[in-house]
Order: sequence, then C-alpha cells, then structure tokens
Amino acid sequence: MSNQQTYNVPNHFESLFKILSSSRFLNKEGLGGELPFFIHSYPVNKHAEVETNVHSLVKRLENEGIEILEIQLYQLCIDLLKKENLFDQILQQETRLPKQRLLRVLNGPLNIDNVIIPEIHKRLAENPAKILFLTGIGSVFPVIRSHTILNNLQTLVGDIPVVMFFPGTYNNKSLTLFDLLKDENYYRAHNLNDYRT
Repeated sequence: MSNQQTYNVPNHFESLFKILSSSRFLNKEGLGGELPFFIHSYPVNKHAEVETNVHSLVKRLENEGIEILEIQLYQLCIDLLKKENLFDQILQQETRLPKQRLLRVLNGPLNIDNVIIPEIHKRLAENPAKILFLTGIGSVFPVIRSHTILNNLQTLVGDIPVVMFFPGTYNNKSLTLFDLLKDENYYRAHNLNDYRT
C-alpha cells in the first residue's frame, strides 16, 4: 500500500511525538555511528494539515522541556534576501527572467555553502535546541534541493538530531519531491516513518 493511502496525519503526529520525546531518540541511540538525520515524508495532498500539525508538535515537545528550532527554509530565504535588500528586486525579476536565469541570480545571495548553511549554523548556535526541524523544503525547490541541504549540513550539525519534513517519498535510498521529482540518491538519513522507539 502506498504512503498516500495509509498516511493518517493525527496518527503519524502522535507517533512522532512519542519518538521525538523518547530518550532513545534524544540520546541518538541505535544509529550505528550514523548522523542523527531523519526524514519524515508525507503525501503532498496532506501538506496543509502537516504544516499545522508541525506547529502543534513543536508546542507539545516544548511543553515537555524539549526545545525545538524550526527553520522554515522558504522564510529563511526571504529573510536573507530582505537582509541584503534584494527581495523587491528579485520579485520584479521573477516575472521577467527565464527560470534558469533566475536560479543563477539567486545562487549568489542564497548560495548553499556560503549563505544558507552558515545561517542555519548561526541560528543553531543562538538557540539551545535539542532538535532541529527543517520545513518548507517543497517551497524552496529548485533553489534549495533536499539532498544538497542534508549533504552540506552534515559538516555543521552532529550534536543534535535533524528532522526534515518532506512532501513526497523517501525510501531510504532516494528522495522524490511531490512524488514527481526524483532527487539524487541520499542514503544517510533515517526514515522516521520506519523508526521504532
């Protein structure tokens, strides 16, 4: 049975709460030396419901004393463009430029190595979080690709678990955004949908 047919948002988020609040998860036990990177994939048609439940999940975990840093990647990109006074200019260019040219323009102010990853690292350093949530990955495609952010984060994040909420499918080998766009293979993340406490 596919992810689409069996995904029940309340059930999945109840299960996520149990997993993420468990000492096994927080202590990074049973990872066999692998990075504490986790992907929670979900059907695209449940996106709005999942977003609402992510906010509730953050509140529930924080009520248990588990601080969460949620980085919404789309908002992060907007913040960075506004900080450089480029946001309005990019909005104007968006309608005029061909998509590939716009991506090249964005590659400077939203460069993954020099801008995005250091900004995530800075926010982590300023926040005593026990878990990092990455959301909004569908909204920033193709400016930021899921495997790229995970590959680049591994040099900076190792102390705390990272959970990426992914609209699509992760089969422990590859990421398929929106169940349409196959990303490069990524083997290093643990599938939260298969995780057992």
